[in-house]
Amino acid sequence: MYTKQEIIIDSFRQGKSQRTIARDLQINRKTVKKYILEHEALLQSVCSKEAAQSIALSDKPAYNMTVPRQKVKLTTDVQEIIDELLSKNKVKLEEGLRKQMMKKKDIHEELLRQGFDVGYSTVCNYIRFKEKKQTSKEA
Repeated sequence: MYTKQEIIIDSFRQGKSQRTIARDLQINRKTVKKYILEHEALLQSVCSKEAAQSIALSDKPAYNMTVPRQKVKLTTDVQEIIDELLSKNKVKLEEGLRKQMMKKKDIHEELLRQGFDVGYSTVCNYIRFKEKKQTSKEA
């Protein structure tokens, strides 16, 4: 029984296009291209073609698993700054300066200006959590 790699490489040697091979095998064209490029790179790196064929055709396909980027956590420093800005907003609201209050976007920009790498949605979620915690429902 032949593997997909063997069939793809054999079809490519016969002169079939990548699209035709992909259509015949009912797999993605990019997968066909990946197998062919891997095979050609292996042929260039190894001295003999027989060794390259035995290596390439016996190996299982390798997948390039990228490491997900690190998520920036909401640190206590960021929380303290947000709490301070929210308390300033509360004071401005009591003084009747509603238009001078900082919006969530302004708070996020202030944090970025101070050098914290925090996302806007993180700031919004934290403020929403704080507002939900402060307001209590009457029975």
